[in-house]
Amino acid sequence: MFNVVLIALDHTAFDQHVMAAAQQLRLADGATVVLAHVLPYAEDTAGQDVSRPLPSNHDFPHGQLEEHLRTCADQLADPEITIESRFEIVQGGAEVEIIRLANIYQADLIVLGSRGLTGVDRILAGSVSSQVVAEAPCTVMVVKPWTDD
Repeated sequence: MFNVVLIALDHTAFDQHVMAAAQQLRLADGATVVLAHVLPYAEDTAGQDVSRPLPSNHDFPHGQLEEHLRTCADQLADPEITIESRFEIVQGGAEVEIIRLANIYQADLIVLGSRGLTGVDRILAGSVSSQVVAEAPCTVMVVKPWTDD
């Protein structure tokens, strides 16, 4: 059973696949689920300290992101156990921030999606999930994209 689970979401349709996988987890009574969204730095704020306020020019207002995270948390509700949900909206490199949050919360498991990049695209864009798997202080579940064949 998992006591602390960090679920990294990116406010795309793929979040529903990540949440469907998370719903299959066996969580301990009293478990903490941290739902996180990492906002990338705008080009003009690269290297900015994460404690500074977020710039106002992001595509999704902070309130809309938090509401999305709340909706996702509601999908994990289980009448038989108590689950505490926490929400983290941070700014920075996704792989760095996911690892940082996993360390802060002492996560037992990280759940995140994979964009399914291959070849040159993966080399150029990088793989957040690969880097998290390599550097995570705990078990990582990577939800891969699937097609309806």
